[in-house]
Amino acid sequence: MKNRKRTFADLKFKDHANVQDGVQARLKVGAFELSVVSMKTANTRGYGGLYGDASNGTYEVAVFTDDSMLPLTPFDDVKGWQTSDDINALLDSLQSQDSDAFVQKLKDAKDEHLKEFDLA
Repeated sequence: MKNRKRTFADLKFKDHANVQDGVQARLKVGAFELSVVSMKTANTRGYGGLYGDASNGTYEVAVFTDDSMLPLTPFDDVKGWQTSDDINALLDSLQSQDSDAFVQKLKDAKDEHLKEFDLA
């Protein structure tokens, strides 16, 4: 059971600790911890919600490792509006033999973005 590949189905959602009408789940995957959050339904409050709508199958994702967040895009550490298939693809990358190269590629993309704006 220890080597079983983790998937979206392994996430156990509960009410979000800090966001009303939100849900959250965390999943330990090797050296990584995946955090998945979403609003329970479409955010009718406007800004201030999470980047996902669980009733429509979209979620906001973050990955933590070594006490820091992985930059999931060159522009942000979190990635919003992800489907279960998107999350499964991320989990596949984190659990692959090439996970170190995957992580380095994410970090390099963020560094390049910062250099473009003279921020690095």
